[in-house]
Amino acid sequence: MLSLFLNWLSSLDYMVVSNEARGAVNIVLFNWLAYLGVAPFVIGIAMEVTGYSIASIDGRLWFTAYSCVILSFLCGIWWGGALNHDRHKHRVLLALLSNAIALIGWLALLFYRTPYALPVLALAFLFVERAEAFLKPNSSRLASYFKTRTHVSYLVIACHLIMFIALWR
Repeated sequence: MLSLFLNWLSSLDYMVVSNEARGAVNIVLFNWLAYLGVAPFVIGIAMEVTGYSIASIDGRLWFTAYSCVILSFLCGIWWGGALNHDRHKHRVLLALLSNAIALIGWLALLFYRTPYALPVLALAFLFVERAEAFLKPNSSRLASYFKTRTHVSYLVIACHLIMFIALWR
């Protein structure tokens, strides 16, 4: 059963490879996933505004925890870039920043009930977006994906602003 599942997972690789050349990335799937990643932020805002909770998890915790997870995911991309590109001129900086930002996100999660958590997370997302433009942790052939990531980053920052207003109105 496990081998069937692993075979199925490996077959998914063909979804992200274009017909042009093996190894050429079809960005459409990744763009869709990036935009779909905004949905849990919107759900958290809706939960907060309506007072709805799931298993005692309110909109604020839902939103802040997901924000921290996504921020850590983005930092993991930097970590991977630093590991995989041993000649990258910002390799050490990427590794150090990835850890520092992930820890900042974790601290914001610990203080999710304070008015500081959401602005800290929003600024961390802004920092990651701007730093990626400068540090270029991944391949330039992914430029169209990083254009999407820029759009999604600003949507996420806007969601943080909306949640902040919803909480502190």
